[in-house]
Amino acid sequence: MSITVPRPHFDSRAVAHRVLRTDPPVQPNDLQLVPDSAAGVGRSPKYSPAEWFSNYQTILVRAGADNLEAESIQQLSRTLNRDSEGVTLQTQAEGTRLLGERLQEIHHWRSELLRHIEQLQADMEALQAARTRLERALEATDTPYAIATDNLNCRARRPGPDLVQDSVEEELLKVCF
Repeated sequence: MSITVPRPHFDSRAVAHRVLRTDPPVQPNDLQLVPDSAAGVGRSPKYSPAEWFSNYQTILVRAGADNLEAESIQQLSRTLNRDSEGVTLQTQAEGTRLLGERLQEIHHWRSELLRHIEQLQADMEALQAARTRLERALEATDTPYAIATDNLNCRARRPGPDLVQDSVEEELLKVCF
């Protein structure tokens, strides 16, 4: 024979609002056996109303504590997320600023290098023009040099009394040496 035990009234919304009804816990000597068969021998696998209510209270208290812990973890997670997002944004802003500064430095040095390259090209062109001018001037002196050298050789082959060291010979020597 089984006994049907009415369910004790317990408002589960009280757990959500953290208002728990605290009944004194059931002591082991208060446990009642509910016979399950006509034999009635031994303990039945069913709980007595007091045991069931006590177990139900324990489960609700544990659920409430777990809920509080979960809310605490969620709050901590939100705080950590907010903090890490703030640090990330600051780090990103600093990185962007440093990158911008570095980019400005690169543009500055690039323009400096381009300016120096243009200056070197202008100097090279001026040196090339001077070299060309000097080569033409040297070519222009080849004919007078050959004439002066030939005249000096002719004067050196003169017979003894005709060898005269005069101003003409001095000018020819200036041209040759």
